[in-house]
Amino acid sequence: SAQISFFLKLKIDDYDIYQNKEGTQIQVSLRTNIAANAEKIKKSRNKWLFDSVVIDPGHGGKDKGAIGPNNIYEKDVNLAISKKLGKLIEEKMGVRVIYTREEDDFIPLWKRTKIANESGGKIFISIHANASPKSKKAKGFETYLLRPGKSQDAMEVALRENEVIKMEKDERKYKSFSDPQNLILATMAQNEFLKESEVLADLIQKSLDKKLTSPNRGVKQAGFYVLVGASMPNVLVETGFLSNNQEAKMLSKSKYQKKIANGIFEGLLDFKNKYETSFITTN
Repeated sequence: SAQISFFLKLKIDDYDIYQNKEGTQIQVSLRTNIAANAEKIKKSRNKWLFDSVVIDPGHGGKDKGAIGPNNIYEKDVNLAISKKLGKLIEEKMGVRVIYTREEDDFIPLWKRTKIANESGGKIFISIHANASPKSKKAKGFETYLLRPGKSQDAMEVALRENEVIKMEKDERKYKSFSDPQNLILATMAQNEFLKESEVLADLIQKSLDKKLTSPNRGVKQAGFYVLVGASMPNVLVETGFLSNNQEAKMLSKSKYQKKIANGIFEGLLDFKNKYETSFITTN
């Protein structure tokens, strides 16, 4: 055994340690200046007023996503939940909603965050439904952050969601996340919004837990291409498993979709209240 010590001049706010499957490589990612980035946000108060939310209904068009019994397509479930969520946000929060798609259209992953950034969105939420090729018994909801995956299940979910790039005309836009360094660099580029994304994911997960009887699978992290480049707090929500017959039937029903939309909405509302209060007390 051996011990390595690092003597650093800067204060370290956060870190990640990644070891490859072969055990031949260990990568350490250190994050600094999170407080400095937070200070930049304080100085840009007007720019950061909570006035718009970008909702991203996952998949669409030729990309059906996961497929449940009786041809329940993930793309349809995602769009239905997204529209219900958007309506709640507009009517009860008075906040502008931008959709990355409003119909059954195929939108490349890179274009989704481009739409979010160009629209001036303040929050980016990508809505999905899960599937497990290993077990039809798997069920529950979970919320993801863009960071290196810490569990095999999380990495497999990201791998399935990222498969859509094979349907796009130009795959060269994406750096392979099989190389952990590329993912680490992508997460570090969004360091400014990391803490806010963590808070948002936690509040959404807690709110969904109050609304749904389905298992709470917690907040997780993995390398989702759809979150890369979003210049705002961003999360991806997996609302349930279409590979589970019981949960698939629930996900296809409007009443259950409304429950999910309400859960995400109340998490957003908690985030808005916490976020705006922090501005009042720190400025």
